Amino acid sequence: MGDRTGWEIRPRRPWVPEEIGVDHWEPLLVSADRIAASFTDTQGGIGRTFFLKLDSGETISATSPAPTGRKAIAGPGQFLIGSQGYGAFTTGLFGRHGAETARWASHGAMLVDKNGSPSGPELENHLPSRSRFRRLAPDNTLVDGPTLTGYYTSYPAMDCEGTTVFWRDGKLLAVDIDLAGHDLFAMDDSRAVIGRALLLNAGNVVVSLDNEVLVFRTPLGPLAEGPWPCGGGNLRGNPLLS
Repeated sequence: MGDRTGWEIRPRRPWVPEEIGVDHWEPLLVSADRIAASFTDTQGGIGRTFFLKLDSGETISATSPAPTGRKAIAGPGQFLIGSQGYGAFTTGLFGRHGAETARWASHGAMLVDKNGSPSGPELENHLPSRSRFRRLAPDNTLVDGPTLTGYYTSYPAMDCEGTTVFWRDGKLLAVDIDLAGHDLFAMDDSRAVIGRALLLNAGNVVVSLDNEVLVFRTPLGPLAEGPWPCGGGNLRGNPLLS
């Protein structure tokens, strides 16, 4: 209902995409013999992810139309597909047959460790922030980590000990494997950060801030050997060959 209907209740028109483009977030992921290709209605932000066979390009399945979100490789032939917006705030796990095998009531920049366990900072479109650092448990439940202030968040990286590092709300934050939070650096800065935090050799962490590149010396270990550790802009995690 609205001014166009004279404030009378009328059936909503079926969604029809107006202009289709590649998705903004992780549009193409390649894992083992599977491809996840995502496309979005650029006007409304509703999209679908198509799961394909790598050798033939044959479509195995596709997600239902939904608000698009962040994605990640979860393992050989497996993908995490997030959905955020219009009331949606979820992450689904899809196996190599293209079927959804798990779903969590959370959405964020998820990393996947060597044991296949996803975790990361939530990315909710809400201020003041209600987001937390979350771990996605195998039984579709959430394990709470520290609360997160602010809004804009860099994509995180994970070291070999399971500690995740990322930039948010003027701080370089680390969350260890026990989900305890640590402030590694803080400054009075409200600039938007939506890039990646890169974990380099000797614990050096690189973050881009507007027209600056900041390098921090941290006690973090080498990059994790998971399927989605986000090293070198995640070129080590995409594609995943074995």
